[in-house]
Amino acid sequence: MGKNLNGGKRSGIARRTFLKGGAVAGASVALYAGGVAAANRTVLKGLEEGGEPAALQVEEQIFRSACNPECNHCALQVHVRNGRVARLTPDPDFYLRPCLRGYSRVQETYHPDRLKYPLKRAGARGEGKWVRISWDEALDTVAENLATVRDQNGPEAVLFLGGAVMSALRLFTRSRFANAFGKGVMAGTVGGLCCDAQGEAETAVVGYRFSALETFGDARLTISWGHNPAVTYIPHWRYIANALDAGARLITIDPRFSETAAKSDLWLSPLPGTDAALALGMINVILTERLYDDAFVVNKTNLPFLVNERTGKLLREADMVGGGDEEAFLVWDQATGAAARPEAAESPALEGSFEVAGIPVRTVFSRLKQRASRYDPQQVSKITGVPAEQIAPLAREYATTKPALINSCMSGAQRTSYGEYFVASLVYLAALTGNLGVRGGGLNDIGGPLLHGTLNVGGLVAPYEPDVKSAIPIPNLGEWLLAGEPYPIKAVYWQGKGLGQQPNSGKLRDALMKMDFVVVQESFMTDAAEIADVVLPTATLFEYVDLLASHINYYYQLMDKAVEPLWEAHSDVWIYSELAKRLGFGELFDKTDEEWVNFLLEPTGLTTAELREKGPAWMWGDARRNRFGVQWEKPPFWFFKDTPFQTPSGRVEFHSTRWEETGSEPMVNYFPPEESVEKTPDLAQRYPLALVNAKIRSKVHSTFALMPWLAEVYPEGWVDINIDDAAARDVKDGETVEVFNDRGSIRVKARVHSGIRPGVVSLQNGWWMKQGTNASILTNDRPTAISNGHTLNSTLVEVRRA
Repeated sequence: MGKNLNGGKRSGIARRTFLKGGAVAGASVALYAGGVAAANRTVLKGLEEGGEPAALQVEEQIFRSACNPECNHCALQVHVRNGRVARLTPDPDFYLRPCLRGYSRVQETYHPDRLKYPLKRAGARGEGKWVRISWDEALDTVAENLATVRDQNGPEAVLFLGGAVMSALRLFTRSRFANAFGKGVMAGTVGGLCCDAQGEAETAVVGYRFSALETFGDARLTISWGHNPAVTYIPHWRYIANALDAGARLITIDPRFSETAAKSDLWLSPLPGTDAALALGMINVILTERLYDDAFVVNKTNLPFLVNERTGKLLREADMVGGGDEEAFLVWDQATGAAARPEAAESPALEGSFEVAGIPVRTVFSRLKQRASRYDPQQVSKITGVPAEQIAPLAREYATTKPALINSCMSGAQRTSYGEYFVASLVYLAALTGNLGVRGGGLNDIGGPLLHGTLNVGGLVAPYEPDVKSAIPIPNLGEWLLAGEPYPIKAVYWQGKGLGQQPNSGKLRDALMKMDFVVVQESFMTDAAEIADVVLPTATLFEYVDLLASHINYYYQLMDKAVEPLWEAHSDVWIYSELAKRLGFGELFDKTDEEWVNFLLEPTGLTTAELREKGPAWMWGDARRNRFGVQWEKPPFWFFKDTPFQTPSGRVEFHSTRWEETGSEPMVNYFPPEESVEKTPDLAQRYPLALVNAKIRSKVHSTFALMPWLAEVYPEGWVDINIDDAAARDVKDGETVEVFNDRGSIRVKARVHSGIRPGVVSLQNGWWMKQGTNASILTNDRPTAISNGHTLNSTLVEVRRA
């Protein structure tokens, strides 16, 4: 902690204290106009010489923090007056400015509906009857019930779940507790509800997730594919807008005429789940018209590699030479007329079929070209609904404009049945055109808790060697819990997770109702909290110390404690520490929040004191602070200039070794969505409308569902429906309709217009179940093909007048 200049009050180095005399109560505080100070500043000002009476003085302190949902992680200054958060302002030492969502966090702290005290269920589960209890009783009850389940069924019978809050302590202390609870033995889940298809595809093709967030403004062409940055990327949108002002072009591909589409030069609206076919159509044009970057393709990708036509696998040296290297891939050297390792080949053939040691082989390029040839503009139009005459011009513009950026950012298009192949197709496009390793080019993907930074995560989350006993797919968690697969789960520990974000959320609610014990650790009485046995009230954003360290903005950010928790709320770390004492492993939770942050930061050379004083630390400014060990003088940073392709071949893998080894189709292809006319014609007959879920300005997942300011923007949910689809159902604009399928139904107002393609309807993501317009009641809970990701946008529904 920094030096205390405030008469014994808790202090942070990077904040200023102001004492200003005021002639009347409520007089405004004069604020220092510069950036957050490198040290404490105390300013005493009076209206007249001699000042004002002490009783009228107002004290203001400023603390650093940041908004921590899965968004942009904008840095904040928290202004505290006399122990209360008075307002929030942007951190002048940071490059992003928060939106209304970030500013509304002050309302979260002082919301009248916050959980104030520990509660114990007093009636039937879900009945809504509660009794206030002490923390000792709450913790004893939770510990006793968890221990009973562990002793009778094994620790794996307790499932620990958490939400998409990306600050480190909230993420990792839950994992530490779960690990310690069973001395390594635990229930495990696979997949997720966010960006698993995105992460899997990029890992398979280039070795890790990457983005271009700091070079948005340098792109001469941006394709916003299934992504609406004007709403979901408000702090970054200004860079795209600046590029547009400088003459760049913007193309949006989305079934909805989104806010981003409204600012675009071109809008294409494919049917949900068909985006990979559109990308293959573009690839077909680029290959046929030789618009690819020949040097990049030959030297940086595995397109020249040979594939064994008998097995469909990449040819290795061991396939043709006894004792050959099983990890050495081969190309056809035109100079020698023989197979060779890529580094030894004088003139690798990009295209062609050959025979090597009696094995028929063909280059990856030739196989891709043959596959893409099936996706001519007419066929792509038939699949996607995009006019055939738009497809070739789109491909040509993208291939001939540099730098060009595909801004997909965990888009709705990857939350489909085969989202991995869609994302991989975008990396293909960037690689074919040489837009990887180029400032302003590439692909934008921003998400995940810690993908490129370096923290002592392993030391925090796994005091014992993990022994995970199950692999329950998160998307269809309800189905697995109800079926008791792979074994019965008896208790669920639920931390800060929105039940209404879970696909087929009604089924998961049914599963939770059947648990022996459910504890929910939350700040509000959420849908999950309503069916808990014990509810533990948690501190909100400005009431504890935490850390953000993600590639969402490439910065390490301290979230400082600005005020004491209200009522009887406590931080997640405190709760887990107190439970650990009761369960016999308290020695593993022997640090304060701030000490745990310093523990995490050890590999970086940073400390909480430094972040408190100097502000956010750029991930690429010190080789210790990123996983690649690279160091750049100053922003912007872009991938693949000084960072490698971390694939087995060290190249962009159009034929993925990773997917080949797991038995998945190793190269991009188009497969119809699992719920579609092609795959499920009978289901499509009953539910002919494809549902997509839109994000809106007032929400990040379900985090801001109760914030009053944001509720003024969108007080209730609605369904967007095309005028032709509405007319066929005799639905008028503004009428209440029912949107339904076999999973459930909701009642919402209809917005009838032409800004959504026929055959598609859209609901908004983030409403709670209790708010009545939660789209997740309807959404598909079948996981994606490879990564067990979310497929909410491969869902069929029907609409009728209510």
